[in-house]
Amino acid sequence: MSEHEELSLEEQVERIRRKRKKNSSHDAARRYLNTIFLLLAAVGLVWFYSDDNHRLAALTVIGIGMIVKIVEFFLRFMG
Repeated sequence: MSEHEELSLEEQVERIRRKRKKNSSHDAARRYLNTIFLLLAAVGLVWFYSDDNHRLAALTVIGIGMIVKIVEFFLRFMG
């Protein structure tokens, strides 16, 4: 008999609820960080291809976006 068969249905549902609640604590922050990443990446790419004089600044914006994405990644897998 497996562990899930030994638990009552109510206990199984409660365990699932606790697990979802734990996972959802970082969801809002992850969505916010992902939105910032997408905006920085789009702005940086448009700026990179539209202005030849400020390519380093555009790459800096893209790099900051990548750092934000890395933070979001760690929130997803470490949190």
